[in-house]
Amino acid sequence: MEFKHQSVITLLNMKYIKYTYLVFAIALFSACDDFLSKNPDDRAVLDSYDKIGELLTYAYPDQNHQMFCYAMSDNATEKVNGATKNIIMADAYHWREHHLTSQDTPEAYWTACYSAIKQINHALEGIDNFRVNGQIPSELTAYYGEALVARAYAHFMLVSLWSKSYNPQTAASNMGIPYVKEPEKQVLKQYHRGTVQDVYKNIEADLIEGIAYIDDTKYKNKKLHWNKDAANVFAARVYSVLGDFEKVLAYTNKVLSANPAQQIRDLNDKYTKMDVLEMLAQWSKTSENANLLVVPQYSNWFSYTYGRDIFGMSYDAYRYIFRTPFVGGQWIWDLYGQDPNIFIPKWQFHRERSGINASEGYYMIMNPLIQMEEALFLRMEANVMLNNFAAFEQDMNAYLSKRLKNYQFDTHAFSYEKMELEYRESEIYGLNPFYAISKEQRPYLNCLFDLRRKEFYYTGMRWFDLKRFNVRVRHFFARQSKPVFLEPDDNRRELQIPSNAISNGITPNPR
Repeated sequence: MEFKHQSVITLLNMKYIKYTYLVFAIALFSACDDFLSKNPDDRAVLDSYDKIGELLTYAYPDQNHQMFCYAMSDNATEKVNGATKNIIMADAYHWREHHLTSQDTPEAYWTACYSAIKQINHALEGIDNFRVNGQIPSELTAYYGEALVARAYAHFMLVSLWSKSYNPQTAASNMGIPYVKEPEKQVLKQYHRGTVQDVYKNIEADLIEGIAYIDDTKYKNKKLHWNKDAANVFAARVYSVLGDFEKVLAYTNKVLSANPAQQIRDLNDKYTKMDVLEMLAQWSKTSENANLLVVPQYSNWFSYTYGRDIFGMSYDAYRYIFRTPFVGGQWIWDLYGQDPNIFIPKWQFHRERSGINASEGYYMIMNPLIQMEEALFLRMEANVMLNNFAAFEQDMNAYLSKRLKNYQFDTHAFSYEKMELEYRESEIYGLNPFYAISKEQRPYLNCLFDLRRKEFYYTGMRWFDLKRFNVRVRHFFARQSKPVFLEPDDNRRELQIPSNAISNGITPNPR
């Protein structure tokens, strides 16, 4: 089966085959070995404000979690034939231990997060050394805020992937991840995991203090750093996990206006005037209003563009996930390619050369880690949980106005009746968070849960939603007549601690 944008495969493949695919394992292992063996006293001397700012460019994980999170979620399926097999995605799709440690693997992401944390703590130590009578110089306050929020984010991602979901009844007993707040003073220092509760207390403390110091005016391009808007949306994400929806609403209101349709991606107008290469480039630009924080990462997670992996999007999966909207009409997300190699375009790749005249290099993406759409969805969720249904309706209409083809308010306006018909109790998704959901709230949350799946397709966000709402995950296999489920209490929902970390004394997850 062909789709109207099939010819774009040729364009993208022509661009792709210019480059030689390099597995990042060698570089990763070199960095990892250096990270574990280098004397902490050999670190750069931070004897100027500029050096601290330069160090904080390494405060962001340079590896990507989205490939394996996508494959673990129910967004992926096994195609019947005609596709290639990726070991990373195969391991993730089967919810088994990963064979590889190269880029786009859990171990690579774990290492990248703790490497970022190491640089952050070094920068914070440098800032402390410049204090005068306990006060941070004004030239360094923005760096101080950026460092604290970056430290909170890296630990938040780690605890979200390697620990059980937050639940106030179990958080004090469930294992967390090492929350590292001190610069390394010795090689191979042993760390302890603590509890999920401990981790979130530290995340919240770093986040609240850090936001207070962030100053957008200190950067040439604020979207390459933790800025006020991005940090506020991240705070809202954290509080959604903690179930504090008054704070979710407060933080999202700092970012969103009363007319959020002007703040999210204009997919049904501006983007429709672009060809696919322009669209892919626009998606990750810092000039895109919807992008709040854009981070460069080593990753091959652009290859979904060709739709070629056996564990990815099938035509049947597309028809189900992007079925007719509950208000009628048609979603803006078109298929590109030819079945089974089909995809929905999002971001493009870049290439980092391995030398000045080198013909080879590493694939990178500019990853929009924080987007305005997330703020909008979190505000809608908060308003549902606070029973502000009129406010939810206003935001939902704003969202639909940018996501439906030929949108007309009179035809496509939100109504409870339309939503309830599609997302009523008998059609629930099994949402079971630690907090109570009323009968009236449930169809609203089912609706948001489903629309987030579409909006954040390929980003791995679906995996975090499945964990947060304690929903079982369903996978289909081509040679099995019945689906396989990953239940909410299955220990495989928590990634296994990397083997090198276990060998250094960190307690593994149960299996």
